[in-house]
Amino acid sequence: MGAEKYSTEFRFGEEVYNFGRDLPFQNDDIIVQHSSLNKIYPYALNTIHLVTYCENNTVSLLSGSLEIGTVESISGFADEIGGISCGLDHQGNLKSYAYDLNTLEKIYKHPQTRFVFAGSKIPHFDRLKSFAINLHINNKVDDVISWKLALNSNGQPILITSLREKENLL
Repeated sequence: MGAEKYSTEFRFGEEVYNFGRDLPFQNDDIIVQHSSLNKIYPYALNTIHLVTYCENNTVSLLSGSLEIGTVESISGFADEIGGISCGLDHQGNLKSYAYDLNTLEKIYKHPQTRFVFAGSKIPHFDRLKSFAINLHINNKVDDVISWKLALNSNGQPILITSLREKENLL
């Protein structure tokens, strides 16, 4: 038996075409996250969630958090993929605690990596904040926008997604 041919091409079946031409699908390169974020949890893309708002023609940062991956395991295998959310101040400093999003338990360090949140800072936070504010200005929206960003290994912000629905922003 010969070696299998490996392909990264995604083949859409007939059932996918039935959804219509507006199906949102994007196949991008893998993001290598910044080494500082990788130390927090290296097995998932840790994202920075920033919320910006426009008032009197001025766009500002409303809030921020770091969304961190986890894996909960009783059996030794990944039983449940979860997450942690740690609040940020306007300079990118992590709060001393975070919340396990599955249990809503307040935690002071990552359950797998033992990374301590207190005293830590998001690298290149000013760049991330400016990036989100400029995106908001370019979108010409006089309201609130939530931005999910990644920080690559070179310290460059990458937009993952944005959300404008007020009831789902925070």
